[in-house]
Amino acid sequence: MQKIRRKKVIEGTTVPGIIHNGNQYFYINVDVYEDGTANCWELVDLAGLKEKIDIGWLTPIAPRGKTLSIHGLGAYKIDSANWLHDKDTYYEYVVNNVKKLNPGFENIFKITPAQKELNETRKVVYSPAAVDFYVVREMFYETVEGKGFFIFMKENERNYLVNMVVYENGLVGIYNANFEKYYQMDEIAELFKNGILFTAFSHPLEVTIAELGEVRFSEALYAADIEEKKKELSDMFSKLKGEKTTLEICREAYYHYLANPSDFTRANLKEKYELVPEHERMFLGDMDSKDWDYQRIIYNPSEKREV
Repeated sequence: MQKIRRKKVIEGTTVPGIIHNGNQYFYINVDVYEDGTANCWELVDLAGLKEKIDIGWLTPIAPRGKTLSIHGLGAYKIDSANWLHDKDTYYEYVVNNVKKLNPGFENIFKITPAQKELNETRKVVYSPAAVDFYVVREMFYETVEGKGFFIFMKENERNYLVNMVVYENGLVGIYNANFEKYYQMDEIAELFKNGILFTAFSHPLEVTIAELGEVRFSEALYAADIEEKKKELSDMFSKLKGEKTTLEICREAYYHYLANPSDFTRANLKEKYELVPEHERMFLGDMDSKDWDYQRIIYNPSEKREV
């Protein structure tokens, strides 16, 4: 049988959530779509969403004393928290967001038993990556795509966990259920410089996670360096514009060194390597090698390369 397929654009939004995996808690954006599907490290329908919440995989709380890991930002120990939801109200909160997207609650997708069985047979966990976009103008529905990450932001003497997204036209959106703000790339540099955007703190910090609760973090067990987040944002913007990222430029410098080893090409590799955001350097190689050979060449050139 000849196989074909098609793609359909399903629009949605994000809501805050926490994955409880083993003894660990991970803050995530739960991607919620107009067809009633939601992605909580696995795309599920509304029945599957309720099941994930009931078994505690997706939760609106993280207990006192536990560490909340926030992808790309850090890991923070919870001293106390005032969470807004229990299992039932959190499920209704997510469903209400579906209804905002789809007021008629029409064409709600349901995963059939046959589809579940097929995925289990194939050992497939379907977790599609959401694409951020911004509507430039409603006429002809002109949009531009974006990429972003989590970061802390000071606003009106309070601290918020926000989503920051840079779009290919240079606009930067900062999103929180309590506010939306838009800047140009050069304006964002000032927010980093003035400490309005931050990743770490030296004393206990109260943070608002809008529509989820208020959390007091006692300490940052680790946090991304703010300068590295600035590099990451710049890289995202370059990628969206079709330009090379610092990671791609560094990888080219690595291959150039291997083809023409010399002090000059090693110095060039070192320069390009140190421009790559530190938390992304592991992606320079494969899953096993990571950036170890880059480090060997740059910092320990007398060591022999393992092959």
